[in-house]
Amino acid sequence: MKKIKDFLDSYIVEFDWKDISIFKLCLTAFGMMIGVSLPRGKKKPVLAICGAIFVITTILLLARLFGVECPFCRDEWEDEDEDEKGFVMRITAEDE
Repeated sequence: MKKIKDFLDSYIVEFDWKDISIFKLCLTAFGMMIGVSLPRGKKKPVLAICGAIFVITTILLLARLFGVECPFCRDEWEDEDEDEKGFVMRITAEDE
């Protein structure tokens, strides 16, 4: 699992805003396909779960936007550099 996490962390660094928006559109379309295919009786619990996830993630994103730190979202490198605030993208690559 650690290898997959490291691969995804290094892969996401290469994303720009266009790649992220395409990724979000893809996930939205996938979620809509799942939502349309559910039977009528099963839609309410799924809608409640999805609504809760949406509210929680929106709060976390807005908190990060306004500089509020989430105690559960801290990385190891954030502990070392408490002086830096805001959005900082760190690219770590070894020079060959």
